[in-house]
Amino acid sequence: MKKILILLSALLSQGVFAEGEGKHEMHAFYFLNVTNPAVVVGAMDKFAASDCGKQLPADVGLMAERINGSAASTHFIIVSYEKMADFRKADALMQSCPEGAAMLQEIGSGSDPVTQFAVIPAIEVGDWGKDSIFMKYDMSVRDEAAYGAAWTELMDSNVADGTVTSSYGLNRIFLGNNDASHFVYIGAPDFETLTANQATLTSSRAFTKFSRKVGKLRKVLNTSLIVPVKAWPKQ
Repeated sequence: MKKILILLSALLSQGVFAEGEGKHEMHAFYFLNVTNPAVVVGAMDKFAASDCGKQLPADVGLMAERINGSAASTHFIIVSYEKMADFRKADALMQSCPEGAAMLQEIGSGSDPVTQFAVIPAIEVGDWGKDSIFMKYDMSVRDEAAYGAAWTELMDSNVADGTVTSSYGLNRIFLGNNDASHFVYIGAPDFETLTANQATLTSSRAFTKFSRKVGKLRKVLNTSLIVPVKAWPKQ
């Protein structure tokens, strides 16, 4: 627990879900088994309102994993940095910030840490901050360039025919990964739209072509349904 909280303190600040395409150079994910959501949200609210929270250079969101297979986590905190240098700035500030330490203690009283990783966005299209629900696919990818090209072709085709109308992206895990090396996400305004669009996408000719191309390039490890809980804009 102490190790997770120390690492979280290096990355946590107050922020908002991403706005616009390619806004952030790095995202850090902290997965938690939350036993008291109100305590976690309250701790993050309090920190965001503090002098320390107002200085930290990152965007932060809390997401709920409504369905996530056998994973032990129920939520994750996503901390997004516009520049890699902001990670170092946040680390330095949190090391001298009593409000940050108090927040971490409160989060720890309402949750248990599960796992963590950091990603670099390989592909980001659309404003995922405007979406209300996401499908997330954790994968092991052998050839990112080949997979990314095939996936972009698939998404371009489905955007053109109106099947995909919201945000989507491919993220490369570069710190803290276990089996997964990447994940992709597809957003939507609501659950009905998300599931209808996914059914259309996976039955399309473009998806059949995509599946042939990437069958030996990637292994899908888990699929999860993600719902945003709250965001804290960088001030």
